[in-house]
Amino acid sequence: MTRAIAKNSMLKALCLLGLLSVCCLLVLLFVLPKKASVSTHVAVLTHAADDFNRSAGRLGADWTGIRDGGLSISSHAVTGRTGLAGDIWTAGTFTSDQYSQIEVTSKQLTGGQWIGAAVRVQNGGRDGYAGIYYWNGGHPELMLFKRSKGIWTQLGEGYSSGPLAAGTQLKLMAVGSTVLFLENDAPRVLVTDSSFSEGRPGIMINGTGTAGHWSGGHVSKPSGLPAYYMSTDAHGVKTYQVISADNGPGPQALRVLAPTQPAPGVPHNFLYVLPVQPGLGHAYNDGLDTLRRLDAQDKYNLTIIEPTFGTDPWYANNPENANVQYETFMTRELVPWVEKNLATTGHEQNWLIGFSKSGLGGQDLILKHPDIFALAASWDFPADMSSYDQHGADPAAYGTDANFQANYRLTVAFVNAHRGPFLKENRIWIGGGRVLPKDVSDYARLLTKEGIVYTGEKPLSISHSWNSGWVPLALAVLRQDSIKFQDGDV
Repeated sequence: MTRAIAKNSMLKALCLLGLLSVCCLLVLLFVLPKKASVSTHVAVLTHAADDFNRSAGRLGADWTGIRDGGLSISSHAVTGRTGLAGDIWTAGTFTSDQYSQIEVTSKQLTGGQWIGAAVRVQNGGRDGYAGIYYWNGGHPELMLFKRSKGIWTQLGEGYSSGPLAAGTQLKLMAVGSTVLFLENDAPRVLVTDSSFSEGRPGIMINGTGTAGHWSGGHVSKPSGLPAYYMSTDAHGVKTYQVISADNGPGPQALRVLAPTQPAPGVPHNFLYVLPVQPGLGHAYNDGLDTLRRLDAQDKYNLTIIEPTFGTDPWYANNPENANVQYETFMTRELVPWVEKNLATTGHEQNWLIGFSKSGLGGQDLILKHPDIFALAASWDFPADMSSYDQHGADPAAYGTDANFQANYRLTVAFVNAHRGPFLKENRIWIGGGRVLPKDVSDYARLLTKEGIVYTGEKPLSISHSWNSGWVPLALAVLRQDSIKFQDGDV
């Protein structure tokens, strides 16, 4: 059977579910029961589990078979039959943000067989999401599907997993409109889909494959940011997938470059690279790559962090769009995650670096959050911007002009209201370029007028990009200014 024929036969027999988006500050870290057992009947559940350690036969009263047919227990595992079969957990209800997890058994799949975890299953199994381990003619894949009115549609790209060992855990999660399929907690397929917003978790199997040890429930929301490691490139840059209600919709990439041979005697700090474009756009070159080529991570002993955003990042909260809360994302989600997961001393400072719109965002962030950010470097940025859409800014960034005027415009009143922590120690570097030299010089005069200590670079007639030569100048000043904060003054 060819790969194409195998996939086609699977699509006809598939069944299921879906998933994950962004709803609140969520961290998809939750504790699953170590020893599964059948749960008692309750109205509302947090988690449920079943290890199938009982007599052969139907799954029992806690489960309800789908229209295509139910599963059964054999040798303390759940098993399918010819064609598609499945069961959903009906011993209680869960929130719409839910997960389902199964365990691969020692019984090898064959032919067009697959086993799957399902979430948001509705209408007797004719609607929902399913994350499956599909044998695919000897070329095993992990795949994500939605089933709508009995019709299967693949979501995202399949992941070539190879044969999975017994005990491998496959977890499907749906949070808002984000759907995530994981292998042993490593993300394999991640998509955004809003077809289904409710339903129940369960199991689906095509053919006579088996699955063991099920658990399911609602996705809990502890403090922190859900960041899943994806890969490391040839230069040592790690990429994570991040799920955040404040930076959505859907998942965003987070890139991290840590020092490998830090300069002796230089304290370890964090440098947040503020991108100018949404996603991984590189029209103005690549900020993190520019820093890497300068060996900034080792020369200055920096862990460099570069987030991405769903729309043009002006680093503001939009009162009209819950998914564009970028100020909150930076200060309440990203920084705490970095400090918890990437710190080596516990005394790291948080530095900001950006230009153009991200230079303006950097000034807003440090002035409003001096207790979070120690230093900021901003180059060639629109400090004179007088309305929220003056420079063609996407209205989604600020939402309304009233919001921009009250909370982000660099006016005399704004700077005066936030100047207190900046009157004695140098924490700001600014420089003008070819595009916005007047804006920067006007801002320099404003800082001087308000008594704020800063370092100002003379305007440079260089291109408006990350790699035009201004970054080394900013880094040198940031390093010198950071010495004043080595004892945790900020």
